[in-house]
Amino acid sequence: MFEETAAFSLFGLTGYWYGVFVAWGAALFLLFFARYCRMEKCKSGTAALFSALCIPLGLLCSRVLFCLLDFRFHGMFSLRAAAMFWGGGFSMVGALLGAALAAWITARIQKIPALPLLDILMAALPFFICAARMGEGFTELLGRSRPLNTAWLANSFLAQNDGYDAYLRTYLLEALTAGALAIFFAARIQKRKTAQGSLLLGMLLLGTTQALFESLRFDSHMRYSFISMQQILFACMFAAALILYAARCGKKQVIIAIAVCALVAGGAVGLEFMIDRSSVSSLLLYAAYILLLALPAGLGLYYKKRSKTP
Repeated sequence: MFEETAAFSLFGLTGYWYGVFVAWGAALFLLFFARYCRMEKCKSGTAALFSALCIPLGLLCSRVLFCLLDFRFHGMFSLRAAAMFWGGGFSMVGALLGAALAAWITARIQKIPALPLLDILMAALPFFICAARMGEGFTELLGRSRPLNTAWLANSFLAQNDGYDAYLRTYLLEALTAGALAIFFAARIQKRKTAQGSLLLGMLLLGTTQALFESLRFDSHMRYSFISMQQILFACMFAAALILYAARCGKKQVIIAIAVCALVAGGAVGLEFMIDRSSVSSLLLYAAYILLLALPAGLGLYYKKRSKTP
């Protein structure tokens, strides 16, 4: 909520640092989207049209998905409350879906294929995600973990102390990962002179890493019991990428990919239950979590290499 967010005053107006970082991320994202469009020699006006559509659609989809999937919000739901977006309550996955919808509409209006725009979109999105996650540091416990019980971690720069407990700055890990993805895609595009192949690769890498981070987050944002709704959506993201990569290698590989997704889903539910309700060390459980998510990520990269796709 905006009452809990760090604010500043400028020319008699109140501003919020979280909003500054989100706006900064959106600007960076649109600048790199336009740059990649120029490299791909997209039709004139494509980047400008996308920019005009992306911001309103991103806000709308982000708010709608939050209202649908945040179970705390359901207790006070009304159309008036849903329309009061300035009070807080957005979904990162919703924002990404809104951007994808804007790319699809732009392609239809410009009468060009949608896939190249979606490739460009995925390559530029990490810039927005990085800045938005950094902005969560100015909110009240958004993007923080369960209370830490490991002394060396609780006393590190990755932890935040509120006077009672120490929490892992999960938002910082997310920002660093998104920043690394932004640099990776920028270097990849600069080397290849094309963004081709970025969509599926981004879905695989972003989906697997965010599935882990959504487990680490324990801020009651879009959660049902101990399950994060956004974690499920990010899992669907990397599962879709894995299956599409597998489809390029044959029907047998699709069956294997689906079986791996089912295995990972079952393992993740078991680990989430143990993290929430068992006395087993969280470090051991999250080490197992990383190995579990490395399975679809590694298999997807293997299929990508085997199919010789960009």
